[in-house]
Amino acid sequence: MSGNPLIAAWQAGRKTYGVWSTMPGSVPAELIARQGVDYVCVDYQHGLIDHSTAIPMMQAIDAGGATPIARVSWNEPDRIMRVADAGARGVIVPMVDTAAEAERAARALRFPPHGNRSYGPVRAREVLGTTDLDALADQACLIMIETAEGIRNVREIAATPGIHGLYVGPSDLALAMGLRPGHTPPDPEFVRVIDGILAACKDNGIAAGIQCANGETAAHYAERGFDMLTIASDAPLLVAAVRTNLAAAKPTT
Repeated sequence: MSGNPLIAAWQAGRKTYGVWSTMPGSVPAELIARQGVDYVCVDYQHGLIDHSTAIPMMQAIDAGGATPIARVSWNEPDRIMRVADAGARGVIVPMVDTAAEAERAARALRFPPHGNRSYGPVRAREVLGTTDLDALADQACLIMIETAEGIRNVREIAATPGIHGLYVGPSDLALAMGLRPGHTPPDPEFVRVIDGILAACKDNGIAAGIQCANGETAAHYAERGFDMLTIASDAPLLVAAVRTNLAAAKPTT
């Protein structure tokens, strides 16, 4: 059994729920982490967060009792290694098209002879309390399926050694299919592709993850069999809370 809380949960058949963090700052990250979520993802790709800000955010997520993970901005080994050395227990890699690209991401998290990760776990070794290479490499590698080529190659990607899960980016996935993101009800072809990604995960014994706009959507995908549910992102949550309370406070005319 893995010592990584997320991998261990998936191995045991448990679902994990988390929140996407796009706004810089350790206090918001800690407050989110203290609400009982399994993970908080620090978003380097579309978030407003740089590396020096992300590190105290990961510290705060740890302090809040959740597992810190990160989405890197691109599938580059140095970016993956950097967040792993900083203490992220999982790395989400965007815009992956092929099994070869997925393998490149997985090898960036593992030391030779199983990968090409350079040794320098500055914070990770303190977080885990060890310099053991297997323990340091016990980090979830999650590959995003969100491109037309990625859809075509999903089964080969899912079978890549070292991959712990596939993660659906619904907005980019819709765009890759020539659809409008967030269309309601979802296009039948979009549903078919989502089902295909889920099936590829189940057939290969890896986790199926998906980004959701709200808890209701997350509950829907959990019922369908997804294992990793991001229930919302911080910025939309904040905006929605302000709008809702402002509308309640203002008199109606």
